[in-house]
Amino acid sequence: MPRPSLKAERTEQILQAFERCVARYGLDGSSLERIAEEAGLRRPLVRHFVGNRDELVQQLAERVIKRSDEQWHTFLSSLPEQNAVEGLLDGLFHDSASDADFVLVIESLIFAAGRDQHLREKMQRWLKRFTDDLNELLARDFPSADEQAIKAVSFGLLSLYFNLDSLAPLQMNHLYRQDARTAAEHLISTLGAK
Repeated sequence: MPRPSLKAERTEQILQAFERCVARYGLDGSSLERIAEEAGLRRPLVRHFVGNRDELVQQLAERVIKRSDEQWHTFLSSLPEQNAVEGLLDGLFHDSASDADFVLVIESLIFAAGRDQHLREKMQRWLKRFTDDLNELLARDFPSADEQAIKAVSFGLLSLYFNLDSLAPLQMNHLYRQDARTAAEHLISTLGAK
């Protein structure tokens, strides 16, 4: 098997460093200097391998969305066809399933999307896939539930999930994990009997 190209290796090294920086400093606080330092490279090499900052942000978004989609689809495929809600809640609100740094990177991209139409469109498509999957899962488990109620509960679950891990910088998300799950269970109970 041929060795990966130096460009591919360096690009991966830089994107990993960028992701770590965004989790720590946010997108705006992740300067090329910080990224270069985190990657163990000089700043000109960062630009050489990944381009300008806008190109770097787009590559990070593609990388994060791809990883998110892969993880989400692997998770969904592990759930049973019916009565999947309990597994869904375990996946969204269990300590072992949490990746607060990854959620912080996603949230940074979402916030930055307000200033970047191309990024906004990418993040909108990603979010729509996520909510469509939640809607479908809830509709399967609650076939008699109203479509608008399912959408509202999906949005509530999504909001609880992202807000919980957004507390990671405060080092308090562990204090609210069970409360978030209980709130999610209450939301789901509004959909009625299975």
